[in-house]
Amino acid sequence: MNKRLRLISGREQLILSPTDGNDTLARATDVFGYIDSNFKNWACDVEGQGTEETPVQVYEMVENITLHEMFDGFEVETDHLSLTQAQIKQFVKRYPDWLKKGGNGTFFLFKVGSELFVAAVYFFSDGRLGVRARRFSLDRIFLAKKRHRLVVPQVGAQIVISRHISAESSSRFSQLLLFNGESSIRSGNLIPRATPSPNACSRSIACEIIP
Repeated sequence: MNKRLRLISGREQLILSPTDGNDTLARATDVFGYIDSNFKNWACDVEGQGTEETPVQVYEMVENITLHEMFDGFEVETDHLSLTQAQIKQFVKRYPDWLKKGGNGTFFLFKVGSELFVAAVYFFSDGRLGVRARRFSLDRIFLAKKRHRLVVPQVGAQIVISRHISAESSSRFSQLLLFNGESSIRSGNLIPRATPSPNACSRSIACEIIP
């Protein structure tokens, strides 16, 4: 885990509802009083893909770090820490109390094409919201004393089902069938993400949580 950050949302259930991906930050005038023109200048005004229900977590800086260091150390690929612009807008509307106050930013990673960007959301002194665009490659040190925050998808939201299913979680599955070293899941809320080869040594299969 990233030791430069402190998890502040703890076990709080912060859930983003499914989105159609149509919202962009450049057009989110119903949420933000100020929108950085770079969202359009850098061709970020692009609709994203639809998303499923997504749990997220909120962290706060405890060291001086760059944007790259801020999103590094989560033991997953950086791309997996990004949210769509529609999800960012939804978080801001749904969970304003988790946004950093005092003019300091709450950072969200998002992707356009193959390039990563960061949306920095902050409050004006009059309570209005603003959002700035930053390139992920920005070579700038953000000071720990500012206690900037970042919001990312909950690490570990994907699960691995193995033949050693714990008693605590086994009630979630309606049927687990094993065929010649392969696993087949029949359940209302799980689908296989990949099918093992017939001669696989491991009897496990990776699945994604489906709402």
